[in-house]
Amino acid sequence: MSSNVLPVGSSSSLTPRLHSLTGLRFFAALAVFGFHGLHYGAQGGGFELFAAGMSGVSFFYIVSGFVMGWTSREDDTPSLFYRRRLARIYPSYVMAWAMTLVLMILGQRSIGVVDFLPLTLLQSWVPSETVYFAASAVFWSLSCEAFFYLVFPWIFPALRRLTVRGALTGIVAIVLLLAGLALALAPFFDSSVVFWFLVIFPPVRLLEFVAGILLALLVKRGAQLPFPLWAATSLALGSFVAAGFAPPTFTRVVVTLVPFMLLVWSSAQADLSRTRSVFRNPAIVRLGVWSYGFYLVHTQVMTVWFQGLGFAGIAAGDLSGLPLFAALAGALVAATATAAAIFSWIEQPLERRLRPKNVPVPARRGH
Repeated sequence: MSSNVLPVGSSSSLTPRLHSLTGLRFFAALAVFGFHGLHYGAQGGGFELFAAGMSGVSFFYIVSGFVMGWTSREDDTPSLFYRRRLARIYPSYVMAWAMTLVLMILGQRSIGVVDFLPLTLLQSWVPSETVYFAASAVFWSLSCEAFFYLVFPWIFPALRRLTVRGALTGIVAIVLLLAGLALALAPFFDSSVVFWFLVIFPPVRLLEFVAGILLALLVKRGAQLPFPLWAATSLALGSFVAAGFAPPTFTRVVVTLVPFMLLVWSSAQADLSRTRSVFRNPAIVRLGVWSYGFYLVHTQVMTVWFQGLGFAGIAAGDLSGLPLFAALAGALVAATATAAAIFSWIEQPLERRLRPKNVPVPARRGH
């Protein structure tokens, strides 16, 4: 997802940097990687635990909203905000899109006009799988993120006026609304339009982003969560596993929504209070810094990796257990190395070039 590594930039340069949230982003990306890994090799061997891997996108949206709410600047303008967001996400996105088209050409797959639509970041507004999954099946989520950024300068002033009680009420309302939609539409989930509405449609996914903003406001206002980080982590992991066995309309968002919010809240509290957090480990934070590029290209790298194994006489469909784990571990290492290169050679230098002048690029640990 978008490269929302927590910067200092807010209305005050003293805004604390919450490194644990950066570190957690890698695990969300890893969950999505595991989900796509299910398409390779035989099933079993514990890999079914990644059945709810796409809930990692929900975590990204919650963290993205939190970051926007936490680092908001009272002297900001929509134009400056849009330029910073464009500088942060678009260069790597275009690179990943170009990489995808090259692989399609090399794989002798036909390229249509629809495969150029992702450049506009509008593909998720069309209820057609051919459109919203155009070029790459992960680009749709950036289309949603672009919509979140578009509306943020206009909705945040109203959200910022909420009291602690108002923010909590808003979060409860979002949870109930998403659960209600999942329950009401469960009998119709086989419909492609219903799937699009619940999973892809940007205004519906905006609710998770808004929940993240409200969490940030609660933390800013000093609201304390009597829930230690280890407990929140355990609950989030348990909900992730449980989501894989839930009805389809509940799998990607509803089951994990509250546990993920608790994890974000407790992680922020751990960093603010300087209590122990494994997610603040420099190596994990480094992986979190690379997670945007990793998310963008992991399916492409995985495709090339398993094609390479095929040329070596190793058929992905025949793999299971330890051999499948080893194959996926190799793809994971390759995708991580690619993400590190993207960050160093594209994301970071082009962000510096494209950001508004006299607006410094936030320092990011892990490079």
